[in-house]
Amino acid sequence: MKQLFSSRSLYVGIAGLVVLVVILMVVGVTNQETPELITTTVEQGPVRQLVSVSGVAEAEQTAELAFPTGGIVTSVAVRTGDVVNQGDVLISLEASALQADRADAAATRNRAIATRDELLAGPQSETRAATAETVSFKATTLETIKATQNDLVTNAYRTLLSSDLEAISDDPAEDATPPIISGTYLCDSEGTYTLEVFSSKAESGYSYRLSGFEQGTYTASTEQPTLLGTCGLRAIFDPASRYSNTTWTISIPNKKSPQYVTNRNAYMLAQTQANSAVAVAEQDLALAQANATNANAPARSEAIARANADIASANARIARIDSQLKDRILTAPFSGTITEIDVLPGETVTTEPVITLLAETAFEVTARIPEIDIGKLLIGQPVEMVFDAKQDEILTGEINFISLKATEIDGVAYYEALINLTDIPPWMRSGLNADIDIIINEATDVLRLPRRFVTTVDDTSSVITKLPEGAAITPIEVLLEGDDGFVAITGVDEDEIIIAP
Repeated sequence: MKQLFSSRSLYVGIAGLVVLVVILMVVGVTNQETPELITTTVEQGPVRQLVSVSGVAEAEQTAELAFPTGGIVTSVAVRTGDVVNQGDVLISLEASALQADRADAAATRNRAIATRDELLAGPQSETRAATAETVSFKATTLETIKATQNDLVTNAYRTLLSSDLEAISDDPAEDATPPIISGTYLCDSEGTYTLEVFSSKAESGYSYRLSGFEQGTYTASTEQPTLLGTCGLRAIFDPASRYSNTTWTISIPNKKSPQYVTNRNAYMLAQTQANSAVAVAEQDLALAQANATNANAPARSEAIARANADIASANARIARIDSQLKDRILTAPFSGTITEIDVLPGETVTTEPVITLLAETAFEVTARIPEIDIGKLLIGQPVEMVFDAKQDEILTGEINFISLKATEIDGVAYYEALINLTDIPPWMRSGLNADIDIIINEATDVLRLPRRFVTTVDDTSSVITKLPEGAAITPIEVLLEGDDGFVAITGVDEDEIIIAP
């Protein structure tokens, strides 16, 4: 008896009974004073747990552009509000003196090239043509021999790796017919494949796991050879054999094959012959080149070196001038909108910023999360936002970054969270403020009630259900308590009328 009165169920029952008695007393009062009951209806809808904060939209890319050198502005190619693409010219500085210097440097280079070419010209054109033709022929012959010998070596190697391949069971007593291995092995590694066959719903009744050179799971075929990995081999299984739980090993090359020694010797011979043929062709080319050098009697190396040095000096001067010319043209580093221009044609600029570029299609929202809520946030959580500039429109997005470093404001630690917008509307601007709801947890299409209609005693929840003859206390289960004033429940039906306690 003492245990009975100490149980929590008894207290819950007594509490429910008291609430029911009170309701019945109210309902049964004389018609002179009929109370007005506060009711609601069980409905379907979402229940959300939210973290509500404020935030501000910011452009992901903003650049204040400046020239690396000073000068006089000759043209401003854009106006405030213009949309530009990456690489578009924005502002140009006067550069006539540099352009004249570049023309002089180009002329100097042309003279140096002409001097060098004259030194290299040497003997008559007919002699040069004949020796050049010989060298070209020998070079072509060398490349042909290399290609031919490489094909011979490759074919011998493929024959060595692909001949007489067979699948060997790891069980000496295995009575299943080994799978037939065919095709030409096209990879360069030597070693083994392992096939672990198991029963499956494949048409043949089997599939296998491939390991060794390659990994993967493949369907066993008993009708036609199918690819085994990606190196050119194929396998076909005997339809009359049982392969379940068998393991087969394929060695590449098959050193037990009676053709292995013959194929290996053929491969080694092909390598030797290829090396020899290429060496002879290289010697022929070297001899032809030596003969061409002697026959053409080129200029002394010192003179050629001086001419090449003059050309290099002119090229360096041109490169330096081109760099200076580039410094006098300001271009857009990315696509965006011009938001500010601080210079006009004819004005002199320094290295201070003269134009501001904002990436118009790349915005993100920065929200400050108080310390008490930061543990609820995760990357990828959905977000709904309403901006002060467009309060009739709800934008969506998701969290893509949460700062690890806190910022203290009025003694409270805040953490910045960056939110990517799903779609960026045309009215979006940098600096717009937004009210943000971060959806921490959400139940959709559930039965829900306003929180005030649910009574909870000792972790047991109930509601007062309106009946034709009065009211009743109905136990329910609370699935989710939302921050939007609703709770998700089970235990009652949709459209039931609930009385406020």
